[in-house]
Amino acid sequence: MVNTDVFSKLPDDVVLKIIFNLDDDPKDWAKLACVSTKFSSLLNTFCWKIKCTQTIPTLVSDLLSGEINNSPSGGWAALFKLCFCCPGLAQAGVIVENLDVGPSNLSHLGTFDNPVSVFESVKALNDVSIKKWVEDECSDDVTKRVVDDDGVGGNVCKRRKVCRSVGSHLACGARELSREQGNKLLASRFRGDCLYICGWPGCVHNDGKRNYMLFRGIFKNFRESRVWRTLSDGDRNKVNLNCAYCSCKHTWNLHSAFCLRRAFGFHEDGEPVVRAYVCENGHVSGAWTDWPLYT
Repeated sequence: MVNTDVFSKLPDDVVLKIIFNLDDDPKDWAKLACVSTKFSSLLNTFCWKIKCTQTIPTLVSDLLSGEINNSPSGGWAALFKLCFCCPGLAQAGVIVENLDVGPSNLSHLGTFDNPVSVFESVKALNDVSIKKWVEDECSDDVTKRVVDDDGVGGNVCKRRKVCRSVGSHLACGARELSREQGNKLLASRFRGDCLYICGWPGCVHNDGKRNYMLFRGIFKNFRESRVWRTLSDGDRNKVNLNCAYCSCKHTWNLHSAFCLRRAFGFHEDGEPVVRAYVCENGHVSGAWTDWPLYT
């Protein structure tokens, strides 16, 4: 048990030096925020912002239009989490019935609103949903035969990491956020909006039927975007799906609001090839699937 009284007597600059020596694993800071209000305050006031500006300086500058004294929508902790954390199958909106979770496994998964995390013994971890960070359960047991550059089949196997986590967790795959990827997602009339999402294929999950390439992202100036006007002017109903990155309890379905490219289409069982959800702070979670064979 950590004696927080010792740290409460230390000056802030000393505590900050200790905190910045624990930045190798993003989960460490999330755990530290639960230890005491002092740690939580320092992380929220200084650490998340500094880490974001060091890790993703170009994105931060663009999101804030160069005004570094401002804060991104949803706060620095949410942006930091978005860089490293996959939303998981639940917050990406994948249909629960599709999940490869039998009755015998449900007891240890918890509810989808509060998935089991690495911080099982902690009751409250901030209002930015850091409590949803779960242990990265990526496994590389899925192999895929590939064809060499000459077009001749070979025996080389390429391993692809496949995650089984239902809740949010440290992401596998690309962590950079790209506007180019965001442009591929939105319908043509929204191309003036600025959406950053992680690179393809994101964090790959499998439910036993098909692969889900989970992605996450963020809109720049979401309240000024055409997507926002479409959602608000059209009086689109929110769905009961929590944002994986901030405290928003409801999100909008971008697919049903016709904000995504229609060319993506559906699988023969009616499941959309792409689904995406956005919260009031402009955080986006969603999933690509493999293209259906009949298209």
